[in-house]
Amino acid sequence: MSLNLVKGLVLAGVAWIVVASGDVAAAADLPAAPATPSAPLPTWAGLYIGGNVGYGWGSRAVGLSESTTDPAVAAPLAALLAAGSYPASLSPSAQGAIGGGQIGYSWQLQPRWLVGLETDLQASGIKGSAAQSLSPAFFDMTSTSVSKKIDWFGTARGRVGFLATPQWQLYATGGLAYGETNLGFNTVASDPLGCGVLFGGPLCATGASSSVRLGWTAGAGFEAMVTPNWSVKAEYLYVDLGNRSASIAAYSFPTVAFNVSTEFREQIVRVGLNYHFN
Repeated sequence: MSLNLVKGLVLAGVAWIVVASGDVAAAADLPAAPATPSAPLPTWAGLYIGGNVGYGWGSRAVGLSESTTDPAVAAPLAALLAAGSYPASLSPSAQGAIGGGQIGYSWQLQPRWLVGLETDLQASGIKGSAAQSLSPAFFDMTSTSVSKKIDWFGTARGRVGFLATPQWQLYATGGLAYGETNLGFNTVASDPLGCGVLFGGPLCATGASSSVRLGWTAGAGFEAMVTPNWSVKAEYLYVDLGNRSASIAAYSFPTVAFNVSTEFREQIVRVGLNYHFN
């Protein structure tokens, strides 16, 4: 290779390096492209309010018994009961739709942990009834029925949540429950003339007991923030409103009472929508 050719190649390489360096410097002097802004993280802390719909059910039986305060009636009443005139229990299997609203407040203790308070009030269609007819020997046939229902209920609960992601919250909840419970009873004879004739036929009675009861609730759920201010949730609650009992006097024989009792322990599933004031 000639010396002139070598010199030419070297000069060409130097020229290319100079041009390339100028291009890099010019590129370095250009303003940087603006960064694409990232979506803001949802804020779970603060006040929220919303509504919900769901379903509730319970399978607790209603227990039945009979008693008297009159010693003279005790023997014929025992014979009537021994003949199998009345069932010992009935299972109304209460169930139905619920709906209402909730309001709460959350505090974010750490990036992934939340604590809060929530209260809700629900209209309730949880109700059920059951009936049984019996034909004891030497006595008229009887038809006995019971009913139970929850007219409305509410809760006041604490919540502890864990953020699986910034948008998804898993939580446990529990606290006070309250609501109006109702228990009804009715028993009749196939022959209207037999009602209330203790020595010649079955006793008849009807009555109900209703009042507001206090209890407790516990459950769990998950909630997803779908926009900076709106979230959707689904949860399960076990609601215990305690026991209800009633003593209902028989027609014409007020010293004879039909005693009915049951437990109001319901399971609730519901979905809801919350608006967050943040």
